[in-house]
Amino acid sequence: MKTIYNECLGNTELIYTAFSETDEETKQNVYGIMVKDTHSHRETILHSFTTKRDQAIDFIETLVRNIVEPDFVSEIAEDYILA
Repeated sequence: MKTIYNECLGNTELIYTAFSETDEETKQNVYGIMVKDTHSHRETILHSFTTKRDQAIDFIETLVRNIVEPDFVSEIAEDYILA
């Protein structure tokens, strides 16, 4: 996992990360999302969120703007992909 974009809010209480990794089946680069709440020790990781780097970064920026906590990332990701 290689970090491609990282944002922190609230003195690193919420950490938003987009990362790249290689899909084991296709051997292509895919991009995932991680949101971590260091205060409550909760985190959500979405592997293979997209094949587009810009889309992963755009999604992270959307999460940051809306101060989304880890518990809600999966639900918001589904809506984002369907839009």
